[in-house]
Amino acid sequence: MDLLKPRTVPLSEETILWFEFLLKPSLLTKHLTKVNPDPSATDLITQFLTIAPESQNQTDVSTPDPDGGPNKAEGLKYSKKQLALKILALKVAAFIRWDLDKLERSLTVARQVQLLGDLCSITAGKMVTLPLSLVHESPAVGPDGSKHSLTFALTLYHRWVLRAQVIRAAVIKNTKPFNTHGPTMPDPAAFTLRDESSISALEPFTQLSIDFLNQLAQDPHAFRVLTYDSFVPLDSNTENTQQRFDSAIAIKPCELRAQIHYDLCQYYLYVQRYELARQNVLLCKENYAQWQREEIGRTGLPPAYCTVDTEGLKGYLLACGVTGEPDGLLQRLHESILNHYSDIVMILKEDNIRKEIPMTQRKLLELNIEGYNAIGSTDGNPIEQMELELAVAALNIIRYVMDGENILSCNVALQKYKNQLPKLIESLFQYADEQYEQFSLAEQEHLKRYFFKIISLYGEEQGAAIEGFVQTYSKVVSVQELKDFRLQRPSSDIQLSGIAVQSDWIIPESKNPRLELGQLERQLISCTSANAIRKLLVKIAGTNPSKPLFTINPSWSIPYALEQILIPLPRGFLQDFAYILIGKARELTARKDYPTAITLLTVLKNETQRPELVGNPLVAKLGKMVSWEGLLVQVQQVLDEWPKKPADLPQLIRNCKQCLNASVVSNSGAGDLVPHAKVLEHCAALLLNFNEWNSLLIQPDKRFPGVELCSALTQAFLDIEKFKGTKKTNREAWELVLPMFISQPGSRQRQLAPDSPLVLLIAKLRDPLVISIMLSLLAKLHNILKDETNLDMNAEYMFLWPTNVNNTSIYSIKLVSEALNLLLNQALKYYPNNIPWLKLKGDLEFVANNHEAAMRFYVTALISGTEYCTVHLQRPLFDDFLIRRMVRCSSALGCFVQAAVLCQFFDETDYGLAFKSISERSANFADAMDTYYSCIWDPTLLEFIVNWHYKRGEHKRRLQTISFLGQLELNANNNEEIKREAAAVRKNRFLRSLAKQYMC
Repeated sequence: MDLLKPRTVPLSEETILWFEFLLKPSLLTKHLTKVNPDPSATDLITQFLTIAPESQNQTDVSTPDPDGGPNKAEGLKYSKKQLALKILALKVAAFIRWDLDKLERSLTVARQVQLLGDLCSITAGKMVTLPLSLVHESPAVGPDGSKHSLTFALTLYHRWVLRAQVIRAAVIKNTKPFNTHGPTMPDPAAFTLRDESSISALEPFTQLSIDFLNQLAQDPHAFRVLTYDSFVPLDSNTENTQQRFDSAIAIKPCELRAQIHYDLCQYYLYVQRYELARQNVLLCKENYAQWQREEIGRTGLPPAYCTVDTEGLKGYLLACGVTGEPDGLLQRLHESILNHYSDIVMILKEDNIRKEIPMTQRKLLELNIEGYNAIGSTDGNPIEQMELELAVAALNIIRYVMDGENILSCNVALQKYKNQLPKLIESLFQYADEQYEQFSLAEQEHLKRYFFKIISLYGEEQGAAIEGFVQTYSKVVSVQELKDFRLQRPSSDIQLSGIAVQSDWIIPESKNPRLELGQLERQLISCTSANAIRKLLVKIAGTNPSKPLFTINPSWSIPYALEQILIPLPRGFLQDFAYILIGKARELTARKDYPTAITLLTVLKNETQRPELVGNPLVAKLGKMVSWEGLLVQVQQVLDEWPKKPADLPQLIRNCKQCLNASVVSNSGAGDLVPHAKVLEHCAALLLNFNEWNSLLIQPDKRFPGVELCSALTQAFLDIEKFKGTKKTNREAWELVLPMFISQPGSRQRQLAPDSPLVLLIAKLRDPLVISIMLSLLAKLHNILKDETNLDMNAEYMFLWPTNVNNTSIYSIKLVSEALNLLLNQALKYYPNNIPWLKLKGDLEFVANNHEAAMRFYVTALISGTEYCTVHLQRPLFDDFLIRRMVRCSSALGCFVQAAVLCQFFDETDYGLAFKSISERSANFADAMDTYYSCIWDPTLLEFIVNWHYKRGEHKRRLQTISFLGQLELNANNNEEIKREAAAVRKNRFLRSLAKQYMC
């Protein structure tokens, strides 16, 4: 024996060959129950089906036999080896609970069809050819088949028919450039052209599958699911299959219906039949909720059949427009109104229990019905319409009463329907009696009191009728309670004494000092008049309080700089008066009651100038600080009311300049009183917004970064003015802003601090020029940190800033994006039609892959530039850069025809991109192709579409395109003026369609 002769490598002891599973079936169970079996369950199915030859099993869905069906041939035509392997594959599928999600992710389409064909054949006991052509008749089963098992197999197959078409579209879409593979999508590489044509062949049979599933969902009989033990592996002693179909388990009908309606919803969304999708997703949610209540959690075992995902169900609910509870009463109310008030009484009765519909909506409903009846509608019986109006009024009265408020509306309703009063009172008794036991005890008490009020008001007039109502509807007011109530009422001949009818009763006052002091303190907290505050302080001071009076309300707060002056003052009236007035002024400013706040500070300023206080240096400082505090309120008012300008704007600007100069003088050592940072930063921001550039050319204190930023932005503007037409790099503002975006190692900072100098300055910027300079800085920094040319953002004045940053890794681009977004939102709030800012906002959304939002802002910019499509769309409003981004957004959103139309907007039509986009339409239905024909002015593009429809056999659409191509204004022999006008008209038409899609 030659020891050097190569031999086969011995197999590992753990290696199991496929035939070993046949010899010893327990090996399959042992393998599948491992934590991470290798090969996996789906890999085993693939191996079993691959080994079994398919020469006698026709499973090619692309070539159905028109005469074939479940009854074509009796008995199974498998060899023994084939049958054994197929049973093993079915056992593995049963082990994973027939989860189509797993099978579709891991098996090719051919293997899926093969597995389903084997399941149908083995459960029927005879050969079954796919696709099925007879689904309305129950296929006869062979001698080894089982009717309920075949029903299970057919259900799985018909579910797959719907899901396969949805997944085919999703796979094709996800292989396009602007998409990524979803986490549950099959491998696109495994999806071949043959698979696509095979699944396309299922379309003629789709309605039969839908009918089968809908019929099954209505079937009251139990649905039985085949289990792992239902399939018996073959051994050497058996010649045919002897499966244990009786070991199938019965599941709750709600579990089956939840799964069926879930699959139907997916399919209807795919074919854009949204109303049917909505109906099915609501039924799915209802059955899924019932199944959770009845089954999940009781046995501790996984679901036997249903694979509905909670998060997926929520997503489909949102996709179908069900934003809240699908059975929400407000939603049902709107639907009832659209359906001529059908079931409106039941909805209002249910709402009296659940209280979901706002009373304003219910009152509007009552008025609508009243108006509907008043115009004399001939749609229905006038008597029935009047009864409906009274029923709605009665139910609204009951709701008002149970809410314990707005009883006046109840009395108004009783007066309004005085001519139909007996019928209205009867409706009140009827509806209250029907639901009385469902109301809470407090609500029952409210109702009882109100009904006694009705009896007291109308007892004499409607006595017999009310007594009859009480006897008929006795839950709210019983007969005995009515008798007792009437006995308690005084007779009309009783004469009351004079004191009983006296109305001016005098209540003696209690002389309790603590109560009096509490009342004075409450008045002090609530009043906003300086004179009233002065008088109240004098009164309270007369009680010899142990603490300063400004401590009465802990909510009064003053700036630290003012506190440093007030606290050293002797305890007394001035200290309390000043503290309280400043605290109240800050409260009023927060509530935007600026005039009252300024009035209080002016009174305090005058108080510090009284003759007896002139010589006190602390009081002089207090007066100066109070005047600056008043200036702060004025600046805040101007910024809040922008663009409205105050009448005394020149004086306000002078005061702001003096305030800034005070900080500079104090910084040089000539004085020791400095306005606090908030005052200085607001003054600097105001001067910046009113373009007082020279006033900001100062050397600000480093303690006031907000003032530094304003000064740096001023220098940037001066550079623009000084170096017109040339590039001048400005570093002052750049070097101030750059450190604000450093991401500290180990820091958990995920957003800009709300009290950072940059955020505070952004909130105060109002002037468009200043905002544009700041936007250019942030956009330039974002481009440098992103470092992707295709994702660069464009803004004005970007030439001002440096072109690179050292060590970009230490900066957070997320914080830059947040600051840019914050400033853009602030800017567009005041200037919503600023076209460069709208484009920049679109760029920011584009960079973040929010393509729909980006398109919305791009379209808004074009709409604003054309004055809402009243003038023609022309350059430089748009350029190739903007159009290319809009094309990419449309393609990413699946609107390929829209992208093709946009290709005409380039200087030279990009036919390659346009033709590619048109071709994409075959796999996507996100936009309607036909509606855009009237927006195409390029004959070459229309000719391509004509030829494309011809190749696809779409004769009607081809003729439609030819009709547009034959329009006179698109004739190639026209002069340039006619061609430009035709293009301009179609551009505006297309722009209006984009506005409807993205802006409405």
